[in-house]
Amino acid sequence: MSRFNYQIVWYTPTLLVQSHHSIPFTLYLSKPTGKSSISIVGNALGNFGLVFCFRVWVYASDRISSQTVTLMNRRKFIGWIATAVTSMMLVIGWQFVNFSPAKSATTLNVYAAISLTNALNDIKTQYQNANPGVTINYTFGASGTLLTQIQNGAPADIFISAATDQLDVLQNSNPSKIVSGSRKNVVKNRLVLIAPTTPPVSAGSAGLTSINGLTNPNVTGIAIGDYTGNPPVVPAGEYARQVLVSRGIFNQVSSKLYRASNVRNVLTAVENKTLSVNGVNRTIDAGFVYTTDAFISNKVKVVQTAGATESDPIIYPLGILTRTTVLSTAQSFSAYLSSTNAKNIFKNYQFKLP
Repeated sequence: MSRFNYQIVWYTPTLLVQSHHSIPFTLYLSKPTGKSSISIVGNALGNFGLVFCFRVWVYASDRISSQTVTLMNRRKFIGWIATAVTSMMLVIGWQFVNFSPAKSATTLNVYAAISLTNALNDIKTQYQNANPGVTINYTFGASGTLLTQIQNGAPADIFISAATDQLDVLQNSNPSKIVSGSRKNVVKNRLVLIAPTTPPVSAGSAGLTSINGLTNPNVTGIAIGDYTGNPPVVPAGEYARQVLVSRGIFNQVSSKLYRASNVRNVLTAVENKTLSVNGVNRTIDAGFVYTTDAFISNKVKVVQTAGATESDPIIYPLGILTRTTVLSTAQSFSAYLSSTNAKNIFKNYQFKLP
């Protein structure tokens, strides 16, 4: 019985890259004396259907020879081939078993105020490019609606509201549903009164120059987010209600207010000059949305921006839900929203930084 040191060298072709592998090992074989070395070149079909091209050097002790075996004895040659191929396949199998396992994809579920849609979609693209193992799934809607969904068990990892009240409910519950220390303010916004610009424009829209002008009889329909509920369903609607109250005109215009399920539906109603309310189409002359909503439309104009002190501050707080199973990813995305890249995207859509 002789001791032989083997070194198997092979490469694995892939679609784009050929990788080279070399694994030294020792095998004890019976080998006639007088034969100092053997070199075998060949191919083998390995795992996953890949063709492995290999060369095997077999040498006794530490004396290496590059002499290629001569096909003098067919039976002996076949025996050497079988031994070499079997050894090579064992090493190849060991190599695959010990490969580091591929990282599984991580899904992050973000529930966010619908007014953040455009900015967050742009941020998602950048974040996923930088973190290819992460998939971000957004659910956009009115903050109050999202709160209800989360309370009913929706699989949210992060919640970004358009007002503090909705996040307060989760944070102040017992036990708190927000991870301690995860809450932060992401952006700020402003409330504006808008009117349609595409013809035909109603007399009410055409003559509107201020929020107080909503009391004009020519204005017959005002779209506003649904401000009912505690906390309110649509924060933008509650901010608008506060502005109208602070100006002393809420009671005068209340009969003209038509509530929409979220702020983007208000924008659409003003663009289309109509809103379906309980199956009845109502003419819309104006509506209240955020600066950022008006910015993305070429079918409306800003009539007036509400004063910063006429309503509660328009702040978008973020919180990580305690139910998350991907806490580190949630923390990473939360931190990314404060990065320079994310801030620039928010500013491009007219959000204010906190």
